[in-house]
Amino acid sequence: MPDAAGAAHSSTQQSSPLTAAEQSGNRQPTARRHDRRLLHAAFALALIPVAVSAVSLSIRYGNAYNPIGDMASIELITRDVGQHAVMIGPYSRDGWHHPGPAMFYLLAVPYRLLGSTSTAMTVGALTVNGASIVGMGLLARRRGGTPLTLIILVGCALLMRSLGPDEIRLPWNPYITVLPFGVLVLLTWSLTCRDKWLLPLAVLITSYLAQTHIGYVALAVPLLVFGTVWLVASTIATTRRARDGDDRPRTSVSGLAAPALTGLVVGLVMWLPPCIEQLSNEPGNARRAFRWFRDGGSGGDAAQGLRAGWRIVSAQFGLPPEWLFGSRGIGPSGEPPYLDRPLVPVLLFVVAAGGVLLLRGPVRASGRLFAVWLFSSAVGVLATARTIGPIYTYRDGWAAVLAIVAVALAAWGAWVTLVRWRPDLERRVLVPGAIAGLVLLAVVSSVAHVRADMPQSEMSDGVSEVVPEVLKSLPPGDGPVVIDGSSSFWGLAHEPSIVLQLERHGIDAVLPQGRGGSGTHRMYDGGPRRARLVVALAESIPVFEKRPNLSMIAFGGELSLEDLRSRVAEQTPIRAEAALAIFIEEDPEDVQRE
Repeated sequence: MPDAAGAAHSSTQQSSPLTAAEQSGNRQPTARRHDRRLLHAAFALALIPVAVSAVSLSIRYGNAYNPIGDMASIELITRDVGQHAVMIGPYSRDGWHHPGPAMFYLLAVPYRLLGSTSTAMTVGALTVNGASIVGMGLLARRRGGTPLTLIILVGCALLMRSLGPDEIRLPWNPYITVLPFGVLVLLTWSLTCRDKWLLPLAVLITSYLAQTHIGYVALAVPLLVFGTVWLVASTIATTRRARDGDDRPRTSVSGLAAPALTGLVVGLVMWLPPCIEQLSNEPGNARRAFRWFRDGGSGGDAAQGLRAGWRIVSAQFGLPPEWLFGSRGIGPSGEPPYLDRPLVPVLLFVVAAGGVLLLRGPVRASGRLFAVWLFSSAVGVLATARTIGPIYTYRDGWAAVLAIVAVALAAWGAWVTLVRWRPDLERRVLVPGAIAGLVLLAVVSSVAHVRADMPQSEMSDGVSEVVPEVLKSLPPGDGPVVIDGSSSFWGLAHEPSIVLQLERHGIDAVLPQGRGGSGTHRMYDGGPRRARLVVALAESIPVFEKRPNLSMIAFGGELSLEDLRSRVAEQTPIRAEAALAIFIEEDPEDVQRE
């Protein structure tokens, strides 16, 4: 008696002539090679924009890119891998770090291999996203054959186009988790289909997501639990049915021991560093984050509530959909505009229709994917509802991934239905149409990546201008150089960037006390120092010029110093990117004070 997985596999084989043909052992070798070439071409087309972006960044900018803000802090901690203990994740503005360091260890590999440049960090992010696309395609191929593989790859290509170059190439933790979340959704589906040896991989991806951004603790962990519980329950039910029918079960509950033990080992290894950090400090990072959420943030704010959660998830099914046409913009508070002006999720009716077609068809595994999508969407609503503070637009990329999965379900249902009606449509229309779509999207996205400016281009150029003058002006001596940008938000964002550039030249540079977002070993300890540099931007530059204990040693930006002074005198608004200055503190009595 076949088990549930076997039945699902058998049903998947019947979903369309092409799927059955490529999985059949009786298929002619030439035809099978043709199918493999077709899928290889589809994967290659989906990855072309990623490769083009990596090559374009490396050739056009090389070492010229100087990251600002979070990107600089992330690179600094990535540099620490193998040199310092890296046990927690990226810094949050709320006084704690995201749960774990998986992101840093992952990015450290391409970073070191490609010369430890800031461009290497972007190539690392592109590598993670490219691997995620391949992972989603392979998981779709495993359960849905060529039709679902092509649909998922087209969906990924659409999503890459709508997200834009920066969200694909920047190694920022809200961005570098979006496509891996899609891998986890399909891994959960595979677990419900009793693909037991994917459990360790699901643990790995879940750990990466939860460690890299704390929001995924509420998004990813429930998916892992859901898939694991289904796997165990399905295995128990199948074993009982097999025994009742006097058949030998293909997989018993005891057969789950090895993958479960492997998954446990993977989880222990992944979570060992943050556990050590928590046990070594009082309070540890996990406790600080827990207290922050328990107390409603620093201001005792209430959670956003279910209405906000529903609007974030359902907005992806409004018209025009963001996953197809790009962002609808950002509200004054940094939140998406549909939080205040909700959209009617009309495309949910299309998804429902496609789901009905699938459930009425021969592909039983599709019902499990539909269940995983429904559960994931419900979890997304609940997780967003528990958000403290604003729901910033840059955090909700996962909602677009769920929309892509839903639309893929609808498209798969239409594909299966059409092929059952007219089998020749697959060969003549559907497959060529999917390949043509991948070609078009590969061209459009590649052009966008080639035309895109250097990441954070204007501020990066400003840093490039001031660093040589800073190096010339530093006084001789021992001790660290303290970088202080506390005069403004953008001054704070430039602190880790200047530290990074000075470290590249072998200079010990640190941040003021209390700013450990780039590593606690980079905080000034109060001892003798070589110099204290003050970072100023735009309107604050003339203010610092008037201070008797400060001397300007470097200036850069699109404005000249005379134009800047004139605009400040006229009270003309000035963009932060327009001017950057570095001052050195010359008061000898202040050498010991910080």
